[in-house]
Amino acid sequence: MRVEGSPLDLSRSFLPEALAGLSGVRTLAEDDRRWMNQIRAASYIHVFDALETSLAEAARAHAARDVDARDTLVPLLRLDSFDHNELFRGFERAFEESFPVAPKLAARPDDLDEILVDAVPLSLLVVALHLKLVTQQHYLACVRGDESLEPSFVKVLKEHWTMECGRTRGASSALQIQHALAAALPGRVPAALRDYRRIVFTIDDVLRRQAALDVETLEAVRDARLSSSERGVVLDAQFAAFRKTFITFGIVNAAFVYAMRSLGPTAPATLAGVVSALSSR
Repeated sequence: MRVEGSPLDLSRSFLPEALAGLSGVRTLAEDDRRWMNQIRAASYIHVFDALETSLAEAARAHAARDVDARDTLVPLLRLDSFDHNELFRGFERAFEESFPVAPKLAARPDDLDEILVDAVPLSLLVVALHLKLVTQQHYLACVRGDESLEPSFVKVLKEHWTMECGRTRGASSALQIQHALAAALPGRVPAALRDYRRIVFTIDDVLRRQAALDVETLEAVRDARLSSSERGVVLDAQFAAFRKTFITFGIVNAAFVYAMRSLGPTAPATLAGVVSALSSR
């Protein structure tokens, strides 16, 4: 699906409030709030693209150097499960053509690339399941049925969800990953949980950087800087919304919690520890 050729409707919000997190930001005028919502939509797509690309490349790198890793990562390698680049690029081009200024987007996250290549292969499956379930939750629980949102952006999220629900030999990609996690050798679980935690914290750093760039884009489109206090409020709100959207939604997803329990009795405590540690970062 492509969105080029159909100008985006900038009179509408793109993200639902559950993902945008702007309801508590009272310092912004109505136009500023709508622009911030649209800017977040662009960076939402950019962050998903970065996370999926980094994960897919790390999986291929692990598989190329280690036969055992290749066996572990079969669900990712066989399904080519993060091949959404053209979908995302189409929206990015349409946004650049429609929005008054070019959005400021974070560079390819070298810190994330490094930690994914260093992590044990089983942890990549955990992260992959996290992202897939987040994708489904965003569309099904937050976007589907909301007719107030910009229709072209909704189509992109629907297509992303549809791709994630694609089936191979009767099983969805998320389900195949869950089966692989359930079959993991117990001795490999502690390292996988440790590295999942490290990866989540690195993603958190990526989100913090992008939230700051989103505020800079808002200042560019309004052609005026926010006051120091306004900037702090907007930045805090956007980073909190990013963290909820990409991290918290995944960790507390019922299907993810169920899959993590299949890894053994220590997994739920690890999830709780990640949530607790994030709140104090």
